[in-house]
Amino acid sequence: MPTHRSGDESRADQLRWKNLLSAVREKLSERMRSSDVEELLAPAQALQDDSWAWQHMREGVALFLRPGWHRSYRVPASVPELATIGDRLVLGPALRLLTGNEQFLLLALSQQNTRLFRADRHSIDDVELGDVPTALREVVEDPDPRSDTMTRPASAGSGSAVFFGHGASDKDYKRDEMISFLRELNTGLRAELGDDGTKLVLAGLEPIVTAYRGITDYQQVLDEAVLRNADPLSKEELHQFAWPLIEQQLTDDRSRLVEQFRELVGTGRASSELDDVQEAAVNGRVDTLFVQADPWCWEQETDDPHAIVLLGEDQRYAECEQIEAAAVATMNNGGLVHATSDGADPDSSVSAIFRY
Repeated sequence: MPTHRSGDESRADQLRWKNLLSAVREKLSERMRSSDVEELLAPAQALQDDSWAWQHMREGVALFLRPGWHRSYRVPASVPELATIGDRLVLGPALRLLTGNEQFLLLALSQQNTRLFRADRHSIDDVELGDVPTALREVVEDPDPRSDTMTRPASAGSGSAVFFGHGASDKDYKRDEMISFLRELNTGLRAELGDDGTKLVLAGLEPIVTAYRGITDYQQVLDEAVLRNADPLSKEELHQFAWPLIEQQLTDDRSRLVEQFRELVGTGRASSELDDVQEAAVNGRVDTLFVQADPWCWEQETDDPHAIVLLGEDQRYAECEQIEAAAVATMNNGGLVHATSDGADPDSSVSAIFRY
């Protein structure tokens, strides 16, 4: 159900949860013993009684329950009020939160303090780098100030020495130091991260970003970068600059998949027929699934402010259950699900590209 972060609205959310929980308890009591109902709903009741939790919500809350197990989530986007009762868990409207929320890595390059983060649309977290060097001084020792000069005797009678610096080679020397640091950094990062396909956004001044791009062999570095001094920026500020680059990449990737779907229509490798798509998903044939999800079908079928769906018993939601089953099967078999406001086929709530 939708929630608010704090204030009077959060207290209203707590009351709204109480009312939804009461309605669910009533439905379950028609099918289960009272003691079993209370045991199943105990985590929901505990959340109901936790006033502190309601003062620290985000835009939504989701709770999944089954006997002996539960998971609760503060959701970073609004979701409709909905409860489902049946023999399986339902992602429902929460599924669209998994679309366009790809995890990515953000490497803030700096000669003083290089930082690595793992992020998605809504959050960003530090990645501990262990023994990986994060500053130039960890790789190249500061030279003695006098080491940049040498002397030779002056001509007779001058009474002074003549000093010679590195001159133009100073710039080359400092660049060599930076390259050495970036090579050590890349070696350490590759050992830490491997190459699991996670996209990497670089941030930093153009010279260091360009230099690192020429060194790294990581395969998923974005062409676009956050070209600004990363040192004074907090991780939240870096996230604000980096996410639009990832979002544009996701949009471009999705556009290519939509075009691929349209090219495959009529070849047996694509379909917008729900029955065919669900069967293919269960059999592991779906490579990419497009789902109309804004609004989600669960939201369209009822005007009841406390929607409680009995799975398999309400024909209004039969299509929703089919779409849910297709989406879950696709993900379980390693396929991609795109749940967005516009599908690949404007005349269908679901479309798919098949592997074969």
